[in-house]
Amino acid sequence: MKKGLILFFIVIIIQSCGVDLDVLEYADTEPIDDGIDILLIYPENESVINEGTNVSGTESRLVFKWSNKNDDNFSPYSLQLINLNSNDTIIYESLESESAITLQRGVEYSWFVTGIADSKSNTWSFYNNGPEIDSNAPIPAIAISPVSGASISQTSTTVNLIWRSEDPNNDITAYDLYFGKIENPDIYENDITTSRYNDIPVEAGKIYYWKIVTKDSVGNESTSEVFTFSVG
Repeated sequence: MKKGLILFFIVIIIQSCGVDLDVLEYADTEPIDDGIDILLIYPENESVINEGTNVSGTESRLVFKWSNKNDDNFSPYSLQLINLNSNDTIIYESLESESAITLQRGVEYSWFVTGIADSKSNTWSFYNNGPEIDSNAPIPAIAISPVSGASISQTSTTVNLIWRSEDPNNDITAYDLYFGKIENPDIYENDITTSRYNDIPVEAGKIYYWKIVTKDSVGNESTSEVFTFSVG
């Protein structure tokens, strides 16, 4: 009799354990809803970014990418980018699951994406180092008008200076003009954005000297020879 009772209870225990295992197995197969509908792809979380397109010595351009969970469409999207150095936030709108954004070099950012139907992504962070910069300096400027050694009309009361400079990287940003009556002229105007400067006062019977410093986007500079002209 006792053996029969013992066997009965063993069967009951085994059956009850089997039910618990079924419940656990069912629970494991149920997807967990974490509230994340948009999956970030690039730039990757906690990464150092050395890719992108050069914009200048202080900026680079990067294409942000993401996707939708379960192939749902949550467009239009809002990408929120936070500069972790300054805590400034900028929002970029996109109809596609990517967006090209110009970033500061040497800055850590965080970003996340939201869409329609209260969809959202996780928040990722990265450090933007940017791609390697080509550091070729500009070619020194040459005088176009007046050409060096020229004599302009003695009735002239002003002169227009015109020059030309080129850069292998095509990233000239500004020019500094040095001008005066001495052979090593002083600075006359900083950060000129065109390759000419008009209406500089001159006097008859005087000799003038000038030179151009050409500057590019990564801080390279080139200095021209000293040009000269006389009035009359």
